Amino acid sequence: MANWFTAGRFAIGLLVLLGLHAPLSEAQNNGFVNIDCGAEAEYTDTSGITWIPDAPFVTTGQISHNVSSQIYGASKRHSSLRYFPGLQSKFCYTLNATNDTAYIVRITFLYGKYDGRLRSPTFQLLIDTVNLGLILTDGSDTTVVKEIIVTAVSANIYLCLAPLQVGIDVPFINSIELRPLGSRMYPKTRQGYMMINNYRYNFGGDDVSFPQDKYDRTWWNFSAPDARSLVSTQDVTVTDGFSRDEAPLEVLNTAIVWQKDVNFIMSLNASGGINYVVLLWFAEIEQVNQIREFEVGIDGNWQEPINVKNTVGKMYEAYQWGYPSVNLTSTSYLGLRSTNRSQLGPILNGLEVYFVSDPVLPRTDVRDVAAIEAVKKHWNLSTWTGDPCLSVPYSWITCSLDIIPRIVELNLTSYNLSGSIPDELGNLTELTSLSLEHNALMDSIPDLSALTILQKLHLQDNSLTGEFPAWVETLPALEELFVEDNNLTGYVPPNLLNKRSLLFTYTPSPFLCTGTRTSCTPLASPMTSSITSVDDGGNGSSTVTIVIGCVVGGLGVTLLIFVAILISRWRKRKLLSRALHFAKKGGDPVHVAKGQTMAYSFIEVKEATNDFIDQIREGGLGPVYKGRLSNGTEVAVKRCWPIHKRGAVEFFNEVVVLARVNHRNLTSLVGYCREGQEQALLYEYSSNNELGTYLHGNGKLLSWSTRLAIALDAAQGLEYLHNNCIIHGDVKPANILLTSKTVVAKVVHFGFANFSCERDTTLQLHNADAKGTDGYLDPEFLENNRLTEKSDVYGFGVVLLELISGQEPINMTVLARDPSLIEWMRPLIAAGELKVVVDPALGDDYNLDAMWKMVELGMMCVEPRDYHRPSMTEVVQEIRDAIVIEEGSSVTARGL
Repeated sequence: MANWFTAGRFAIGLLVLLGLHAPLSEAQNNGFVNIDCGAEAEYTDTSGITWIPDAPFVTTGQISHNVSSQIYGASKRHSSLRYFPGLQSKFCYTLNATNDTAYIVRITFLYGKYDGRLRSPTFQLLIDTVNLGLILTDGSDTTVVKEIIVTAVSANIYLCLAPLQVGIDVPFINSIELRPLGSRMYPKTRQGYMMINNYRYNFGGDDVSFPQDKYDRTWWNFSAPDARSLVSTQDVTVTDGFSRDEAPLEVLNTAIVWQKDVNFIMSLNASGGINYVVLLWFAEIEQVNQIREFEVGIDGNWQEPINVKNTVGKMYEAYQWGYPSVNLTSTSYLGLRSTNRSQLGPILNGLEVYFVSDPVLPRTDVRDVAAIEAVKKHWNLSTWTGDPCLSVPYSWITCSLDIIPRIVELNLTSYNLSGSIPDELGNLTELTSLSLEHNALMDSIPDLSALTILQKLHLQDNSLTGEFPAWVETLPALEELFVEDNNLTGYVPPNLLNKRSLLFTYTPSPFLCTGTRTSCTPLASPMTSSITSVDDGGNGSSTVTIVIGCVVGGLGVTLLIFVAILISRWRKRKLLSRALHFAKKGGDPVHVAKGQTMAYSFIEVKEATNDFIDQIREGGLGPVYKGRLSNGTEVAVKRCWPIHKRGAVEFFNEVVVLARVNHRNLTSLVGYCREGQEQALLYEYSSNNELGTYLHGNGKLLSWSTRLAIALDAAQGLEYLHNNCIIHGDVKPANILLTSKTVVAKVVHFGFANFSCERDTTLQLHNADAKGTDGYLDPEFLENNRLTEKSDVYGFGVVLLELISGQEPINMTVLARDPSLIEWMRPLIAAGELKVVVDPALGDDYNLDAMWKMVELGMMCVEPRDYHRPSMTEVVQEIRDAIVIEEGSSVTARGL
């Protein structure tokens, strides 16, 4: 068959888009909002569009009218812009919206050398809690248009610009447009994602925009060689059942068709490694009495045949078909081909391609937001808008990693604050640190006793007056209390002076006293052996602080730790140099790390495995065989595929490190083989089944408490690997074995290892040959080809969700839900539908709080961006906490 390839017009000049608008006299009645950033008054442009100033939507930034007229031409909205100098972490617009309504948000950036510089700035675009990536304005005359479909999660949408380097990069913006959409359109945005427009094509017709498309979408015309254009003789019918996203008639009334013997192939122009939505539009508009049946496929994966007329029941009826979730690469292509029984070639009317954002995370806890809003109002911090925590937090706030973030630290040191401390700070009940030092705060300190987990309270160097805050005595977690250089008076509880775990600094004063309230001794000098006075040179002022001996002792401990680290590194390097010595000589380092780690010849390995006859599994770097050594020891032999072979030095370095692994929840390395082109690792063999057999096979049902114990064992094994700078790279149930009658989980097949610590340049392993397993592989690995410890965290998170749900990570047999376990669970969890996602086999035999804790942990582990994921040490602690909740004590051994 004849084939052809055409590159899609992904790089079409977007300035054309700005001139396509017909007069919009009816647009304002459709709820359209057009904001000219930097305009000083409302106006109507030559196309009939009414533009309003941006001042009501933003509280910061400066206006420039210096955009060159040679660049912006006749477009008035590009003659000005708003730019954002300053030291804020982000600058936000607050746009009015209707909750649960989908919108097209279109943003335009035209640099135009407004600042006289030679280099245009680079910055980040944020909408609500999602970071949509960098804005790259290459050249002064380049217009960048970003169009995102967003479902509002409240009565407003936050649109923010964030500098890459605070104080250096200066974001700017020219215009913002909002277009409300129909209630059923683009359901992906109601499943916790945003859709970023890649392109829309109208096949067989002209460019289409408003008013032909009532939602102001632009469809570029697309013509193809070897294809014939069609124009319908009557309007195509659009119904909800077959056309959810309401393509305009001007798109549906035209099409292109091919001959039966022509396969249509076009590049999808994807950036790669990202999840996409691909939507195709069909309508049978050619009067023929022959069968038209064809297949659609991406990258050669062909789907079920499509017969448009049979599906919708008649001609001139729109039919929308597509991929709600598909991973594309930079070489991905779309194909259409006729089936054998078809008498006609394929037909295509329209195409939409969007790439899908990271998940839309819940906004910061509403209680914390209310408190922060009151604090901002009290101290006139109105330039800080948008969500306090996500996706870029305020510079003076630190937030938790919970699904719904909480504010845990507030640091307004040296922010030139004045007036009193607002009572609303006491509503930030998850605060662990509050720093307000070096300001000009006055009046008394309000009661913040509700901050029961506060560890640090820094109020020094202000002008605070009134009674000493005796309520601080009731804060059980308080470790640091700094109140020096203020004008406090009154009673200081003796417990604060005697508490050895508290670092307490204050300025001695005859107006401060301690002892009893009836017999109060002025604090004009140090009162106990746990504190001392540091003389400031004879000016009559001194500050009380913890005894210097504690500091000196602390320095001594620090020095000892430092020396221990140096010794440890010296020992490791000496061990590695020994391996290198053998490698350079061409010999084998027998007993590299411990006496049990032996070098075996390839003949011995072949004999042990009976010539590699019993393959028990296949890993990312090679097959694994069962074997028995001459002494009767059963082993699992991991044989490296030729394309993954390491050099001698690299291989022996791995053996050195793996031989030192000694942990209850990891299999031990028994030996190795490197002979000629053969490389193999020999591990202890575990005869019991892998975890996947119990979750998805015929294994015995695992109780919830047993699943928790398995999760803890596996997490502890991975934590040990990470602490020793080893990345597993293929965490999945098949690599977690359940051994012995008391169900001990062991992580297996973590070699050939991936090293993560910069201990030696010889250990920098490039991961281009890492394979992983679909469903468990870190999505960031697809982008940068690099494995990290957080890649293991992602794989473990998938395993955790399997333990919770009993379902596999990818299930292509389901029709009523997303085949991805993560994407199926995410909206259900956000909606609080816990029982829907929990394995029905567990019944109600679990503690609700423990289950929620594990669900939240699992979802944190599978966050698309690694910086949102916890470390394995944090994972281990969270699981231990869940076990305490579940059982009230340490995990008990349970049999299979």
